[in-house]
Amino acid sequence: METSIINLITDCLVPTATAVAGWFAGRRKRQGDAIRNMQESIELLTRNNKKLLDDLAKVNDEVLELRRENTELKLSVDKLCRENSQLKTEVQDLRKQLTQAPA
Repeated sequence: METSIINLITDCLVPTATAVAGWFAGRRKRQGDAIRNMQESIELLTRNNKKLLDDLAKVNDEVLELRRENTELKLSVDKLCRENSQLKTEVQDLRKQLTQAPA
C-alpha cells in the first residue's frame, strides 16, 4: 500500500507540482517581458514627442520671424503708397502748370 501511495505521489503529484511551478515561473517571465516592452514603447514615444516638440519650437520661431518680416513689409508698402500718392499729386500739379502756361 505504501508503494502505491509513493507511486501515486511520484507519478501524479510531482509532475503536477512541477507544472504549476513552471506555469508560475513562466507567468512572471511573461509579465516581465510585457512590462519591458511597454517601457521600451514609452521611451520611444518620449523620444518622438521630444523631437516633435523641438520641431514645433523651430516652426514657431520661423512663424514669429515671418510675422515680423510681414509687419515690416506692410509698413514699407504703406510708406510707398503714401509716396506714390504724393508723386501723383505733384504730376497732376505739373500737368496743370503745363496746360496753363502761356504758349
